[in-house]
Amino acid sequence: MLHLQDGPGLVTVNGKPVLKAGTGVDVDKSSIALLADPPKFVCRAGLKLEAALDAFGLDVRGKTALDSGLSTGGFTDCLLQRGAERVVGVDVGYGQVAHSIRTHPSVILMERTNLRHLRRKALPEDLGEIDLVTLDLSFISATKVLDAVADILRPHGDLVILIKPQFEAGKAQVSAGGLVRDPAVHRAVIDHVLSTYAARGFAPQQCIPSPIKGANAGNTEFLAHLVYRPQVEEAGP
Repeated sequence: MLHLQDGPGLVTVNGKPVLKAGTGVDVDKSSIALLADPPKFVCRAGLKLEAALDAFGLDVRGKTALDSGLSTGGFTDCLLQRGAERVVGVDVGYGQVAHSIRTHPSVILMERTNLRHLRRKALPEDLGEIDLVTLDLSFISATKVLDAVADILRPHGDLVILIKPQFEAGKAQVSAGGLVRDPAVHRAVIDHVLSTYAARGFAPQQCIPSPIKGANAGNTEFLAHLVYRPQVEEAGP
């Protein structure tokens, strides 16, 4: 049994792309092939973040980032290719990260870690300030990790959120197939996420539709840029 350690999409088995790193393949019964033109990032999430960085004019060169909802590592791959100095990759799961990301010397991997409960003091002492946080969360609202983000991100740091209506809207607004089609619901979801963060000092800058729809159901998703501007208590007399 062979375990394919990179992907998704770099390798096909019996003509179908492998969509998860670590997938086991019986080499005696399978036809394995490498794609002639491998994708730019380890997964298509990297294309989403790339579009956001371009649209928002964000330069991540030399910066330290925390990427939560790491999964295969598309956002982290994009950050590394754009020149980020270090990336802390956080995910509640285990074993999904592409081999090239898992073994990258600039990546600090924190698997089996729920961002909701993570605080700055739990990060390596020599890491320095976190300049940028990116969120690509599933099965949880982005608003649920607000306390963690506010504790981890440095003042005037950047936050990029992939807003997924299917995980933000109420159950009555999500179809049985997990789709949210109503533009009014999209607007309400975006407003709710941005206003919740704004109430804690995160200033919304821009929000764009993702150039790529969500996996499986094909939901329209959105990318938002916010800057953390916490209120500083005035010094006493």
